[in-house]
Formats: sequence, C-alpha cells, structure tokens
Amino acid sequence: MMQQKAQITSQQLRKAQLQVDRFAMKLEQSRNLENTIVHVDMDAFYAAVEMRDNPQLKDKPIAVGSVSMLSTSNYHARRFGVRAAMPGFIAKKLCPQLIIVPPNFDKYRAVSKEVKEILAEYDPNFMAMSLDEAYLNITQHLEERQNWPEDKRRYFIKTRNPVEIDLAEEERDTLREPEQPLSPLLFEDSPPDVQPSGNPAQQNFEEQNHPQALQNSVVFGTSAEEVVKEIRFRIEQKTTLTASAGIAPNTMLAKVCSDKNKPDGQYQILPNRQAVMDFIKDLPIRKVSGIGKVTEKMLKALGIVTCTDLYQQRALLSLLFSETSWQYFLHISLGLGSTNLERDGERKSMSVERTFSEISKAEEQYSLCQELCGELAQDLQKEGLKYLNILCIVLLSHILNMKEGF
Repeated sequence: MMQQKAQITSQQLRKAQLQVDRFAMKLEQSRNLENTIVHVDMDAFYAAVEMRDNPQLKDKPIAVGSVSMLSTSNYHARRFGVRAAMPGFIAKKLCPQLIIVPPNFDKYRAVSKEVKEILAEYDPNFMAMSLDEAYLNITQHLEERQNWPEDKRRYFIKTRNPVEIDLAEEERDTLREPEQPLSPLLFEDSPPDVQPSGNPAQQNFEEQNHPQALQNSVVFGTSAEEVVKEIRFRIEQKTTLTASAGIAPNTMLAKVCSDKNKPDGQYQILPNRQAVMDFIKDLPIRKVSGIGKVTEKMLKALGIVTCTDLYQQRALLSLLFSETSWQYFLHISLGLGSTNLERDGERKSMSVERTFSEISKAEEQYSLCQELCGELAQDLQKEGLKYLNILCIVLLSHILNMKEGF
C-alpha cells in the first residue's frame, strides 16, 4: 500500500479529491438528525449474572468461558488485560488468580428476556444484536411521552439495605477511576456520569418527609436523557444488573456513546450537526465499530489516527482502498450512520467455528481444517448451495496439499 501511495501523482490526487467531495456533498444532503437512537449495552453481562448469583465471586477477577476461549470477563479481570475472545490459558498467564466460570446460556437468555421485555415498551421494533446489547429508536416514544402525567413516569424503588447501596456506589466509583482501564474501548476523557433523578439512595433521603406512598418512588422526565435513565433504572431494579447506554442521531454514534461512560453510565450527542462534528473531531478511529486492529494499523501507517484524519485524507483513501471501504470511512468522518433498525436481513455468509487449546502439530491442524470444511460443506448442502459446496471442497483440497504448517 505504501508503494502504491508513492506512485500516486498530484493530478490523480486532485481528481480523486473532486470525486470524493461530490460524494461527501450528497452525504451531507442526506444527513438525518430527526431520529433518537439508543444503544443499550449490559455491563460485563455474563460475568455480572454469575457474580449476582454467586456473591463470593463479587470481588474476584472472573471470566466466563473455558481454557479454550473466554466469552467475557468482569472489570476486576480486565485490569489484568483479560478480554473476551481470549483463550483462557492465556488469560490465566495474565491473571493467575482468575476464576473461569463455565457458561450457562439458558440462564443468560432468561435474564436477557427480562431486559428485552423492558426495551420493547419503548420501541416494539428494537433490534437485538446479541443477548446483552440492542438498538432502540425512541423517537415516537418521546413524542407520546411529552403528554404523559407524572404518575405514568413514576417508578417505585425496591427497598435495599442502605449499607448495600453505599457499597455499590463505592464500587462503581472505584471502577470509574481513570487510571484503571475498564474496557478496550473506554475514553480517557469521560466526564462523570450525571446521576439520574431517580438515584435510589439520594431520592430515598430527599423524600423522607413526603407522604409514605412517595418516599420510595422516582419520577423521570420527558427528555431522551431521562428516558434512557428510566430504562437503565428499570433494568437494574428488575435484574439487579447495570447497563450503559448511548444516545445519538444514528446507530454508529450511539454505539460509540454507550462505551463512553461504562460501567453503569450513559452519554448523549445532541441532534444537531455541530454537536456531531465536535464529538467526531478527536475521536480515535479504533473507537468506531467496524474498524478493527488490522484496519487500525493500516490507517495508522498512513498517518490516520482520528476521525478528523480520516476526512483530511479522504482523497488518498479513495485511491488506496476499495469503493466500499473508502465510502465507509467517509461516513465515519462525517458522523453518519444508519437510522433504520432492521431485524432480519439477507444472509450473506455461512461459517463454522471451533475453540481449542494450544495446537502446534501440522497433522492436528490439517485434521481440524478437514473437520471444519466438512461441517461447512454439510451446512451449505442443507441450504442447497451446491456451488459453494464445491468451493469448500476445493479449499479443503488446497489445505491438505500444503507442504508447510500454518
């Protein structure tokens, strides 16, 4: 790529600049700021469920998964560099005291169902991305909510031991200390989370002199920020688990925002272009979903670190990357994303996967590839994809004829 860059002439760059700028103008004309999109993300979901059900795990570094592969880890373990999708035997080297808990997906699905029942009340067509995260479009809910009386926005707080409340808040404050990295995508400049008007401990204290019926209740407002506080409050009251959330005009920005004040926090980008561009200005490219480690390294080699760099180098990117890629980069640099939450889309790929321990012998690697290709071929055949079935067999043949190990 660097060799290709060196061969680009100034004339080619000017021509590309004109082409990209015309496309950027079209994108600006289609900018949609009319929707309020929310991304809700449960905090360390699997691990949080296990800690809830087994209090002895609460203050210990734990991960859910096996020695082959981890599904998630709690925030105590993340301080040691233990992450999701990491082999458990590597995690053990990073954190010898790590407790690996076998997953219980029936239990996680049951808790996820409880959360989704709440989300459905705000957007019946919400889009679940997994058991622990979902996108909602609360635009219509906000319109209806403006005329709601206080009683319809009032929720009663489950009585909890004041000592437990103090300990929970102290633990969250500790987790939010900037010198302790919480997740691979947390912001260093995260402002302190604005406590919801329904903070259980504070509300209970302030309403001590009110009628008994209102002492343990909280009324949420009618703004988007208040709606999301209400959602997070209800999730915690129902499951005792915390969620983080992002509020923005599109899904791309909402996803980034939900990670800004983790754990147990939220962040909003106001629905105007200036607010969006101010947020995007110094945003590191790695914070954006869809830009992984490999793409990040490629872009950094071109001097691109922030979303502003993406925009400034838009002409060069159009000459070095595919049309799909450079247009995606341009969308990011302008803070543009989807506002259409589609549950079901056309299936574009099929795959099989396997988790395993350390493996170094070539014969074992070949055997594993043969099994995987065989499983994939069977799945393709069930779908009637015979042509792809043939490609799979060709791939298997090529792998088995390789002379060197991986």
